[in-house]
Amino acid sequence: MFVVRPNLQELANGRALPHVYKHDGPETKLCLWLPRKNEWTPQMRLLETYISWTSEWLNYFEEWLLTNEWAGGGEHPVPRQKRWAADRRREVPQ
Repeated sequence: MFVVRPNLQELANGRALPHVYKHDGPETKLCLWLPRKNEWTPQMRLLETYISWTSEWLNYFEEWLLTNEWAGGGEHPVPRQKRWAADRRREVPQ
């Protein structure tokens, strides 16, 4: 899920946003569920999953803006290294 407006980074006044994924784009990509735990499948209703999870995330975000404490719990996994990036580092310049 991406938040296009408002700009959450601007609302955070430069603080690192909690529970988001890095990506190449101006919007904010929310961390709502863990893919490796199969918490979501395409057969699930969006209203009961993505929409409600996004609403809950935004509620915790507004609380975080005031307290600087993420009360939403959850686990944010360490980003996996892209295979091509690892291969590129092994190359020795000549």
